[in-house]
Amino acid sequence: MNVEPWRDLSPGDAAPLVVRGMQFLLRERGASLVVDGLFGPLTAAAVAGVQSDHGLPSTGDVDTSTWVQLVVPTGPGSVGDAVRGVQGFDPAAQVGAPALAVDGVYGPDTAAAVAEFQRRWGLTIDGLAGRETWSFLSTMRAGSQVWGMAKVGHTQAVNWRVRAVQHLLVDHGASLAVDGDYGPFTGEAMRSWQQTQRATFISTTCGQLDWPGLTRTARLGDTGDHVRAVQSMLPGLAEDGAFGPLTDAAVRDFQAMFAPPADGVVGPLTWRAFTVPKGE
Repeated sequence: MNVEPWRDLSPGDAAPLVVRGMQFLLRERGASLVVDGLFGPLTAAAVAGVQSDHGLPSTGDVDTSTWVQLVVPTGPGSVGDAVRGVQGFDPAAQVGAPALAVDGVYGPDTAAAVAEFQRRWGLTIDGLAGRETWSFLSTMRAGSQVWGMAKVGHTQAVNWRVRAVQHLLVDHGASLAVDGDYGPFTGEAMRSWQQTQRATFISTTCGQLDWPGLTRTARLGDTGDHVRAVQSMLPGLAEDGAFGPLTDAAVRDFQAMFAPPADGVVGPLTWRAFTVPKGE
């Protein structure tokens, strides 16, 4: 849940990109299906068959437990319909990369596209399409409320969220240097904070359950580390912790493009927009 934000699918859902990916996974599992992006009776029956094979309720709906059973991890050298499922998302399209051929061969272009998708969402950057990556692919549809992540091994140069996470942890009392390096100290500070919030889904990663609790509303006149977190998300601002006119203007410009209305108030909608790759 925290690091794998699976999105359920049900018959009739209008999510052709995700449905096609799921249908390719069903074909990899032996189903005779036309990959058409339509979640109709034949697709639902194939889903129910996989569920029955794995001791799950045969509902025909693709919930988290079903997704986990459907996913076939792939990487360089893999061939087949599971690879086509990944390629069909064209995971690096938003950064202007050439469209991937849906040829079922996991070559260098597919690995590079997956690695770029992982980088942009704050995942483990290994170029392999496993559970974590597929969980984010499952959200590539209208209405998803997914947040980008940050984890041990990331730096600000690779993941623009790192300094914001560090500022927010300091805002919640962590003794932490804000250095743009999400190393073991930041990871342990995250784990310690999570343990004050819940009993499960504890890790060193900043994920779906963490951003809503770490962030707080910021507006003109505010001061503090949560303001520094806002400033770290916007280019050209000093991270001085003072929400003055320059920060207000930068926030409004960002909101006008990605998170209207442009009211200068950094609430949950704007915070999430900060963490999401632009163009998604």
